[in-house]
Amino acid sequence: MAVRAPTTRAFSRAQAAEAKAPLEAEVAAEKAAALGRAGRALEKAILRLDSAESEAEREALLIDAAQKTQGYFLIRELNGLRDQRDIIQSFDIPRAVLNRIGISQRR
Repeated sequence: MAVRAPTTRAFSRAQAAEAKAPLEAEVAAEKAAALGRAGRALEKAILRLDSAESEAEREALLIDAAQKTQGYFLIRELNGLRDQRDIIQSFDIPRAVLNRIGISQRR
């Protein structure tokens, strides 16, 4: 025998809203945490650029920083934040990094 929920619209709407709220809160918390992790990774990658000792090492660090920048931008866009200009200024992302977004290293 199958069990069905009551079909009264007011009841099902209230139940749906009650069940949805904790899930939405958890999703919002995870989005914020992912954005924070990506921001910290981007910050570290930009700081490492100054420690490059050779041109080859600097190029590898630039590509790594570009990948971290792209990841951060993507997470922001998935959260509805489309304008990246403030982020570029606040993280002080060099033009050399921005020019390498989308480029990957050979493996």
